[in-house]
Amino acid sequence: MSKMMLASVLEPWKILVDIIFLVGASSLVSWYFYFYLKRDILGKYIGATIIATLGGLLFFTTLQEPIRYLVMWLLSPKIGETKQLSNVNLIAIFLGAYLAMYTVSMINRNRKRKD
Repeated sequence: MSKMMLASVLEPWKILVDIIFLVGASSLVSWYFYFYLKRDILGKYIGATIIATLGGLLFFTTLQEPIRYLVMWLLSPKIGETKQLSNVNLIAIFLGAYLAMYTVSMINRNRKRKD
Protein backbone atom coordinates (compact mmCIF):
# COMPACT_ATOMS: atom_id res chain seq x y z
CA MET A 1 0.00 0.00 0.00
CA SER A 2 1.47 3.37 -0.95
CA LYS A 3 1.94 6.22 1.50
CA MET A 4 -0.54 8.41 -0.37
CA MET A 5 -3.27 5.77 -0.20
CA LEU A 6 -2.55 5.07 3.47
CA ALA A 7 -2.78 8.78 4.33
CA SER A 8 -6.17 9.11 2.63
CA VAL A 9 -7.47 6.01 4.45
CA LEU A 10 -6.30 7.31 7.84
CA GLU A 11 -7.58 10.90 7.36
CA PRO A 12 -11.10 10.27 8.81
CA TRP A 13 -9.52 8.64 11.88
CA LYS A 14 -7.23 11.64 12.36
CA ILE A 15 -10.25 13.96 12.35
CA LEU A 16 -12.03 11.71 14.84
CA VAL A 17 -8.98 11.67 17.13
CA ASP A 18 -8.79 15.49 16.91
CA ILE A 19 -12.45 15.74 17.96
CA ILE A 20 -11.87 13.29 20.83
CA PHE A 21 -8.91 15.37 22.09
CA LEU A 22 -10.92 18.62 21.82
CA VAL A 23 -13.95 17.29 23.68
CA GLY A 24 -11.80 15.36 26.19
CA ALA A 25 -9.71 18.39 27.15
CA SER A 26 -12.81 20.59 27.29
CA SER A 27 -14.62 18.11 29.53
CA LEU A 28 -11.63 18.04 31.90
CA VAL A 29 -11.64 21.84 32.13
CA SER A 30 -15.41 21.92 32.65
CA TRP A 31 -15.11 19.20 35.34
CA TYR A 32 -12.52 21.36 37.12
CA PHE A 33 -14.78 24.42 37.09
CA TYR A 34 -18.10 22.69 37.78
CA PHE A 35 -17.19 19.95 40.27
CA TYR A 36 -13.84 20.97 41.82
CA LEU A 37 -14.31 24.75 42.06
CA LYS A 38 -18.11 24.30 42.41
CA ARG A 39 -18.93 27.15 40.02
CA ASP A 40 -22.53 27.70 38.93
CA ILE A 41 -22.42 27.42 35.15
CA LEU A 42 -25.25 27.70 32.64
CA GLY A 43 -26.37 24.19 31.67
CA LYS A 44 -24.56 22.52 34.56
CA TYR A 45 -21.75 20.10 33.55
CA ILE A 46 -22.98 19.43 29.99
CA GLY A 47 -23.41 23.15 29.37
CA ALA A 48 -19.96 23.80 30.78
CA THR A 49 -18.52 21.14 28.45
CA ILE A 50 -20.22 22.71 25.42
CA ILE A 51 -19.03 26.20 26.38
CA ALA A 52 -15.48 24.93 27.01
CA THR A 53 -15.48 23.07 23.68
CA LEU A 54 -16.57 26.19 21.79
CA GLY A 55 -13.94 28.27 23.61
CA GLY A 56 -11.24 25.71 22.90
CA LEU A 57 -12.25 25.54 19.25
CA LEU A 58 -12.22 29.34 18.96
CA PHE A 59 -8.75 29.65 20.47
CA PHE A 60 -7.48 26.66 18.47
CA THR A 61 -8.53 28.20 15.16
CA THR A 62 -7.24 31.70 15.92
CA LEU A 63 -4.15 31.21 18.12
CA GLN A 64 -2.70 27.83 17.11
CA GLU A 65 0.23 29.18 15.08
CA PRO A 66 1.34 31.97 17.49
CA ILE A 67 1.21 29.54 20.44
CA ARG A 68 3.14 26.90 18.47
CA TYR A 69 5.77 29.50 17.57
CA LEU A 70 6.07 30.63 21.23
CA VAL A 71 6.40 27.06 22.52
CA MET A 72 9.00 26.18 19.87
CA TRP A 73 10.95 29.33 20.79
CA LEU A 74 10.78 28.43 24.48
CA LEU A 75 12.04 24.93 23.68
CA SER A 76 15.02 26.34 21.78
CA PRO A 77 15.53 30.13 21.92
CA LYS A 78 16.60 31.61 18.56
CA ILE A 79 17.02 34.95 16.84
CA GLY A 80 15.26 34.67 13.52
CA GLU A 81 15.35 31.21 11.98
CA THR A 82 19.02 30.29 12.26
CA LYS A 83 20.84 32.06 15.12
CA GLN A 84 20.54 29.78 18.18
CA LEU A 85 20.75 31.71 21.46
CA SER A 86 20.89 28.75 23.81
CA ASN A 87 20.46 24.98 24.02
CA VAL A 88 18.26 25.08 27.13
CA ASN A 89 14.58 24.20 27.23
CA LEU A 90 12.98 27.20 28.93
CA ILE A 91 9.70 25.37 29.52
CA ALA A 92 11.50 22.70 31.55
CA ILE A 93 13.41 25.37 33.48
CA PHE A 94 10.26 27.35 34.35
CA LEU A 95 8.34 24.19 35.33
CA GLY A 96 11.21 22.94 37.49
CA ALA A 97 11.70 26.31 39.16
CA TYR A 98 7.98 26.70 39.81
CA LEU A 99 7.61 23.20 41.25
CA ALA A 100 10.66 23.69 43.50
CA MET A 101 9.30 27.00 44.83
CA TYR A 102 5.81 25.51 45.25
CA THR A 103 7.23 22.56 47.20
CA VAL A 104 9.28 24.80 49.49
CA SER A 105 6.25 27.03 50.00
CA MET A 106 4.09 24.03 50.95
CA ILE A 107 6.77 22.77 53.35
CA ASN A 108 6.66 26.21 54.94
CA ARG A 109 2.85 25.82 55.25
CA ASN A 110 2.24 28.49 52.60
CA ARG A 111 2.87 31.30 55.08
CA LYS A 112 2.93 34.90 53.91
CA ARG A 113 5.90 37.19 54.53
CA LYS A 114 5.70 39.73 57.36
CA ASP A 115 7.05 42.89 55.72
